[in-house]
Amino acid sequence: MGGASTATKRMLPAPATGLPLGFTRRWLPGGRGEPPHRHPVLEVCHIEAGRGRLTASGQTVIVPAQSVTLLPGGVVHALTADGGWTCTANLLHFDPGAIQGEEGSAAVAGLLRLAAAGRTSVVLRGAAAHATTATVARLANLCREGDGQAEPCRALLAAFCVSLSRQFREGTPAAGRRAGHPGNAPVEAAESPASRPEIDGVLAYIEGNLTRPISRQELAQQASFAPSYFSALFRETTGTTIPEYINLRRIRRAQELLRAPETRVSAVCYAVGFRDLSNFNRVFKRIVGQTPREYRQDALGVDEEEETGR
Repeated sequence: MGGASTATKRMLPAPATGLPLGFTRRWLPGGRGEPPHRHPVLEVCHIEAGRGRLTASGQTVIVPAQSVTLLPGGVVHALTADGGWTCTANLLHFDPGAIQGEEGSAAVAGLLRLAAAGRTSVVLRGAAAHATTATVARLANLCREGDGQAEPCRALLAAFCVSLSRQFREGTPAAGRRAGHPGNAPVEAAESPASRPEIDGVLAYIEGNLTRPISRQELAQQASFAPSYFSALFRETTGTTIPEYINLRRIRRAQELLRAPETRVSAVCYAVGFRDLSNFNRVFKRIVGQTPREYRQDALGVDEEEETGR
């Protein structure tokens, strides 16, 4: 494993709200990581960007961008950014018994059975990948808000587990190549059934046009659908609205740019499609939990970490 992080970062303390979920967001520079540890609850490790090396139960595998890994309670594990890569990870911790509802409980039980059988990771693609990122961001926001969000958080977490269960069952396992065996390339999952080619094309279009205004009508035209129908289809497929999704992608792009110390915050604002610095700061803090300047201070350190919930 690479050297463990020693930097102290801003931590958002968990309010006493009875939230069923603990959320941690980490940014790790190449070669840096966390010491081996374990949790009494289930961890879902979502690699949003970059590439990591995940050691669990004595085995180390590569976990690429948009992979999801299940780590049952009690499993000793550690995440490190792989070599020269950086790694942005979203870590969700929850007691499977906290999931309510027949469908959600069955989904969690299925995930635990898959993990016990060795199917612990899957790599998502297309709309499935974007939907997972959007849902994780919404869960993080509920954790940050704290008071009064226990039931919405519980409901969204149950829906998230149902989605993950389907992707793990029907996708190809992402075994990942073992560290030290570069000839064994990672296996990517097949396209999730939730993915739709017309939406995948729109998502790619959004990525290529983040620097300018993007309208619902424009995106609907790209997909050859009426705007009202397209909006409903987009939310069904990605789990979020068009404006929410565009803001999320712009802020994620801004996070990348803010890691360059010579780039001014105002320049980043305009480079990702915002036309007003105050609005950019407000949206950035709502999604990330920090202002752009606070985020940059942490990102230019050794480790950026934020904890909320549970």
